[in-house]
Amino acid sequence: MQVKLLDVAEFVTDRERAEEWSDQLEELIVRAGKIFPRVELERRAALCLRGLLAPVSRKNGWQLSEHGGETSPWGQQHLLDRAVWDVDGLRDFTRRYVVEGLADDGEGAGPGGCGVLVVDETGLAKRGKASAGVARQYSGALGACN
Repeated sequence: MQVKLLDVAEFVTDRERAEEWSDQLEELIVRAGKIFPRVELERRAALCLRGLLAPVSRKNGWQLSEHGGETSPWGQQHLLDRAVWDVDGLRDFTRRYVVEGLADDGEGAGPGGCGVLVVDETGLAKRGKASAGVARQYSGALGACN
């Protein structure tokens, strides 16, 4: 059986396509926002998601907060550590969203003809020398020791 792979460019160069993806992200943020009981938490969650998808070099509280225009990470830390919101509801929403995106009317390569989602972070180049897991190692996706 021939498996069709999605043709997704590494960088989006087509302005209309980028705007369409941006609109879809904003729609997703609005739909997911209903999970957060307060507008401040909803806004911070949206900033966090945008930061995680942005070309920010490190995805920690300081960088995500700065990318979102905040002056300190305390708001992001509050969202992820102390704020009260429906964690299970967000998990269920995310699962429904992914399954909906994989639905392809039985044309896919997965079990029962559904689409398949593959997440592979092994092709990310390691940086630094002091953190855990940054020693040189072989990566098939990168083609050499990195």
